[in-house]
Amino acid sequence: MSFSLEAKVIVYIYIYASGLFCFPAVWISKDKGEDASPVICNPSTGHCAILPKLKTDMQTRSYLGFDPIDKQFKVLIMMGIFNSERVHRILTLGTGKMTWRNIQCPFTEYPLLKGICINGVLYYLAQYIDERNHICYMIVCLDVRSEKFKFVDAICLFHQLINYKGKLGGINLNYNNGFPLNMWVLEDVEKQEWSKYVYSLCAESKVVKVNPKLSVVGMTATGDIVLSGKFISNPFYVFYFNPERNTLLSVEIKGLDYLGRVSVFVDHVEDLNVYDTKQLNSSIYAHLQQDRGMFESSNKFDALCLSDDD
Repeated sequence: MSFSLEAKVIVYIYIYASGLFCFPAVWISKDKGEDASPVICNPSTGHCAILPKLKTDMQTRSYLGFDPIDKQFKVLIMMGIFNSERVHRILTLGTGKMTWRNIQCPFTEYPLLKGICINGVLYYLAQYIDERNHICYMIVCLDVRSEKFKFVDAICLFHQLINYKGKLGGINLNYNNGFPLNMWVLEDVEKQEWSKYVYSLCAESKVVKVNPKLSVVGMTATGDIVLSGKFISNPFYVFYFNPERNTLLSVEIKGLDYLGRVSVFVDHVEDLNVYDTKQLNSSIYAHLQQDRGMFESSNKFDALCLSDDD
């Protein structure tokens, strides 16, 4: 799947969940006055679909969640402040005409990090100003199925949220004092109990060499914390740190002979069979077609009927 040069895409603003990517701002037309459109992409099939347009601004943040019970994807968009409240919109991917709906959030927070969806709950880090005019941080938890919000006090300003064995984790990477990696795991959402773990990566010379540009990507299903550079370099490394075994594996990737940013994702299922009704209730089938330098889409999703024993 590729975009024509006629379409302007903010490629570094993207969201990912359960095999799908969402690009919140894609300018389909050459008309500079036209608003950008959100686009959903399935890299395994190469199919894309244009979502209904929604006027956004620089304060807009977007998230993608997956409900494993009803097998549905939902896109959450938080817009600017209106009448002292942040405007929230949500859209369910599916058949028929898709529309943005209002969703009530009882808190006027400012979202910071890209979200992560774990077992049907979408998490993202946000900041707010308390009654003493202090900057505070919290984890916003959205149940994708019920569309209800919960809030958890954040221990600190996390650099990255991860899926730690089905639990929410937060990681900070310190580039000084021995290059420690601090990880917090949310053990109990209701009690807001966190566990803290501290590891050191300074023993690996390759890590020390690239650490000013290193960032945490996520955690694999096998328990490895993945780190990589933010920009293309020669050589370019991806690191797999296993906290339980205290081992660090470095993998050199060759053939990256261009300059620019790089994005790395963990546990993407490349050979996902979209016809497996036990995995998805809807899959993208609308191709993003090029016609005279513009993209068009039927803006539909192919609904799959669930089997009786699902």
